[in-house]
Amino acid sequence: MRPIRDMRSYRTLLLKYRIERLPPEAAEKVAQLLKAQVEFRRWAEERARSGGRAPLPEQRPLKRFANEFIHAAGALEWLREHVIKHGFKPPLVFDAQLRLGDERDMGMGVLVDLPRREVRIRKWGGGTIALPLSENAVRWITERVGEGAELALAAAWVGRSRRSHAVALYVALVFRREVQLIQPKRLLVLDLNALHNGVVIAAVEESRVLRRGILRPDVDKIIHLQRQIARLDAACARKDRVCRHAASAKSRLWRILRQWEDKAVEKIAQLAMRYRAAVVADVPLDKSIRQLKESGYPAERKIMLNFGRLRRRIRELAEWHGVPHREERLYSTLCPICGGKMEETPDRRVKCQCGFSAHRDEAPALWAQRRFHELITPIFPHLEPKP
Repeated sequence: MRPIRDMRSYRTLLLKYRIERLPPEAAEKVAQLLKAQVEFRRWAEERARSGGRAPLPEQRPLKRFANEFIHAAGALEWLREHVIKHGFKPPLVFDAQLRLGDERDMGMGVLVDLPRREVRIRKWGGGTIALPLSENAVRWITERVGEGAELALAAAWVGRSRRSHAVALYVALVFRREVQLIQPKRLLVLDLNALHNGVVIAAVEESRVLRRGILRPDVDKIIHLQRQIARLDAACARKDRVCRHAASAKSRLWRILRQWEDKAVEKIAQLAMRYRAAVVADVPLDKSIRQLKESGYPAERKIMLNFGRLRRRIRELAEWHGVPHREERLYSTLCPICGGKMEETPDRRVKCQCGFSAHRDEAPALWAQRRFHELITPIFPHLEPKP
């Protein structure tokens, strides 16, 4: 097996500040920042249409934003993926400094001041925008610093929330650290089902399955909230107060799902490191998920089919810890012994004409055993090589 080089890995903390909750002075400056954002995006669209041949802006701060954006896009896969490949509107990118104590202010575009619990956005042509840091944000940053990370850059943009449509200022703090990549000895197989069936986990060696388990959210609570939201949405057209209650319930639902996802991913990363295992995720095809959503699937369970964020978080945290990660189809309905098509019974068991029979959730781990030497080969498609 080829030796694995050390690499650079990234994690991002996203801060959201609703405009109506900001002090008037800060809100007024955000309105001016929006004008700079519009001008920068106009240049970015022109550069995209020209295939990258459009010259950099001459005036400041647009020239600064353009240089920082080009530098960041070269390092960050998520920025290339969302902005360059899929045409999402680019953020304003800043160089950034993290102050942990009494360090000298280096005059960078964003200063994250932990002792004062605030973020300051500067160098955009309209003064300083001072924003508070929550205790959760301070704790997250402190944990990353404890893992040896440093603040690499920051990005800011003004936009609308996809759920509430409220206008907010978003600030992304991007942390970077050098990771020593593990040489895997085992596989940690993840079978991503609809979330009410759970994420099935198996630690696998070539000759045996060492551990099995299932991570599942509080399905009853989620379904109860879904039904409550449906009732509130039905009454929303008649009373504004009901609409506010509906929005609050939706926020609570998404918060429950995010918190469960974060805990599940932390557990997966811990298991991968404990077993020195490469993570192999069996993810359903997008077409299959789309067909389920468009079929007679129960309405209150359709949210259980949304595991895009969980999928991204698994990959991101695996890379942060230097754990090899890949997505592969490990079939639940094809026999891991003979490869034939299996029949599924109502209790989610599968059986094959060759005599093989098992619970559907056990089949992917058996396929991983069959393909062990192929799957254990490390791949790190999104990590940046250490210079």
